[in-house]
Amino acid sequence: MISVASSGYRMMHGLPVSLAALACLSIGTGAQAQDGLSIDPTLDVSLRGIISDLDMDEDEEIDSSGIGARAEAGIDFEAASGSSVRVEANASVFDYRDQGRNTRESYGGGVEWTQPLSEQWQLRLRVSRSENLSLLEATSGDQTSTAARLQWENGNDRVRLEADYRWREYDTGAQGKGDGYRLSAQYQRRFGSYHWLILDARVEDMQSDDDPLRSYDRRVVRVKYSLPIERSTRLRVRPWIEYRDWDYDSRIAQGDPDGDLRSDRFFAPGVELAAGRDSRGAYARAGIEYRLRSSNDDRYGNNAIRASVTVGYRF
Repeated sequence: MISVASSGYRMMHGLPVSLAALACLSIGTGAQAQDGLSIDPTLDVSLRGIISDLDMDEDEEIDSSGIGARAEAGIDFEAASGSSVRVEANASVFDYRDQGRNTRESYGGGVEWTQPLSEQWQLRLRVSRSENLSLLEATSGDQTSTAARLQWENGNDRVRLEADYRWREYDTGAQGKGDGYRLSAQYQRRFGSYHWLILDARVEDMQSDDDPLRSYDRRVVRVKYSLPIERSTRLRVRPWIEYRDWDYDSRIAQGDPDGDLRSDRFFAPGVELAAGRDSRGAYARAGIEYRLRSSNDDRYGNNAIRASVTVGYRF
């Protein structure tokens, strides 16, 4: 599988340019026909603080306590026909509360093309590249991904189906590569302004022939509800429930008398307060969740609280 991924990865470096060229050509054609093209630059800057009982090797490292900052700049090109292209770049830094761990600096970018297929249907293609990510199977890695999303929307109902394939290069001491897919589905029901219900589900698979200990499968289901409680500040409360389970292809569970492969799961109720617009302007979010964890490996069955605060501005 790695041989296919390696050749595919070499091809990936040319895909953002190819996709951008194809999308711009499509938009340009539509713009000439409709005699209209809008250009909209955007910038989103934010600060975040996290307090967590999770240890570094119990979940993605970004769940650990610390403070961070992130900036994302983008340009949206939209034709009168409805076709659009977005080009974006982002950079982030996260300083861990644990003095024994290095500050993480990450950056990346992407190109996406969105094409209406009818009044209800829309197709989006995306290529992205990220450096120095925190991953489930490794504390640091780089990722290239391609994704396709099909969206149906009618009135207050929206359904999204997405598939993406990811190529990863690990930056840890035992360097190597991995690749795998992710499939996701989302349903949203809108009841009014900032009032909605979302159901998300996804399955993912990651394989590494260089180090089978990194190979895993994961499943996630999440339900989230947004209820406005103050119109003047656009304050709303967002409770959610999330369930995750994942298993590793080659990690033996320590403490398991049967010697089974490691299998983890958690159930997490949570709630968040959000203020500000979802489009432009200042915004803030504060949330807390409690993760009820279980594992057949006696090192990874600890329950944990995770709280976060984010403030930002979208220009």
